[in-house]
Amino acid sequence: MNKRNLRILRDYVIGWIIAIIFWVVMRTYGVTLNAPATPEPVHALRLIIIFGPLAGIMFGLAQIKIERYLYRRIPLWRLELFGLVSNVAIMSVMFIMAFFMIEFTFGFDEPIGFWEFLLNPSSILVFFYSIFVNSLLAVLRQMNLFLGDGNLWRLLRGDFYTPRVESRVFMFIDLKSSTSIAETLGHIRYSQFIQDCFFDLQVVQEYDAEVYQYVGDEVVLSWKSKPGMDYSICIKAFWAFQDQLNKRKNRYITKYGLVPVFKAGINEGAVTAAEVGEIKREIAYHGDTMNITSRIQERCNHYNRQLLVSECFYHKISHQNGYKPEMLGEEELRGKNQLIKIYSIERA
Repeated sequence: MNKRNLRILRDYVIGWIIAIIFWVVMRTYGVTLNAPATPEPVHALRLIIIFGPLAGIMFGLAQIKIERYLYRRIPLWRLELFGLVSNVAIMSVMFIMAFFMIEFTFGFDEPIGFWEFLLNPSSILVFFYSIFVNSLLAVLRQMNLFLGDGNLWRLLRGDFYTPRVESRVFMFIDLKSSTSIAETLGHIRYSQFIQDCFFDLQVVQEYDAEVYQYVGDEVVLSWKSKPGMDYSICIKAFWAFQDQLNKRKNRYITKYGLVPVFKAGINEGAVTAAEVGEIKREIAYHGDTMNITSRIQERCNHYNRQLLVSECFYHKISHQNGYKPEMLGEEELRGKNQLIKIYSIERA
């Protein structure tokens, strides 16, 4: 299981543990219901320990499968229907397990059959509460995807309320021959083509890449620089993306008549991170590092290379094996007064 899926499972397990703790507290100290069983605190703790992680794993796996195999591949109404059916199926399994666990541990207050347990008002309320919890977790998941993995919590904590300086690596990735491809495919098919390409971009999450923003057929990836960081993961992320596109080349050729090829520029340096916008808020990075990265990527066509990096970034990976670096020259990039050395990176 890859890092992305492990993060989804982690978030769902934490969310469900919090949800079940809240339910137990409300049942114990708040709302009084005509429930078929009243667990002691030690048994309530057992329910939390067992059903919190179990519900998180089961609902998390369902979310992973939906994102991996169904999202954008079936009509929206079928996707929502599948989500509802999977929720009901998982809850049915959970109710069966809960019934036998209660029966063989602390027992029911009065003898009760499974169907009576299932149709009890307390059980029905638990069912709708579970649907609400899972829907809330799914909404939070989508918000996290829109903002970038982890940025939702950073915004809620106010990490970017005041601008601050960070050291980051940026990679600007752009589609080669985008204009001619757009003219050939037309607006709608070209948009679908870009959707498919960026769907395959999810492979970069295995290399801890953050998607900063999409701009047309260009995407900006970022990594926060850390002491002891293996900067070669940035190079690996780009080639992994291109390899993923090549693995699916038959599908691209069948659907669009071509295989996408991307080019990229990489740079590392200080940027200012801040929360911007009033009508629509997002995290923005500003600084010369961004401008230089964009200019380096623009030189890919000039040198007929897929991957160019700055001198600053090159020194971060110069000791790594498995790559063929080449210094292409010093250039005065557009909008810059000083000369900047540019290196190409090819696989050995």
